Amino acid sequence: MKQTKRLGMVALRKALLAMTILGASVSAFGTTQVGLACPQKFIATVINIEDVQAGAFPKVEVDFQVIQTLKGDQILSKKIQIVKDGPVQFKSGEIYTVESRENWLCSATLFSKI
Repeated sequence: MKQTKRLGMVALRKALLAMTILGASVSAFGTTQVGLACPQKFIATVINIEDVQAGAFPKVEVDFQVIQTLKGDQILSKKIQIVKDGPVQFKSGEIYTVESRENWLCSATLFSKI
């Protein structure tokens, strides 16, 4: 009986450790680069957020009005689609420093709240 209880505790600890490691790596994907070069970096205001009805996961399309381009081609605005309930929750009116590759988000850091 004690041996069964001990084996159960060992399995539970291993499962918790695996979930902790997996959870940390999953949350990191929303704010860090995932092996891709991100040629575009800019500071921008979120001007609109719309639901996108496509694919297996609910997405939103975030419209940015660029304040300053830090890296890459000069642009005035940018649209990026992201997972709706992902690690980055954009809000209209807030200002972010954004790194992207085409229409893919590499990272976003809140620059200023509304």
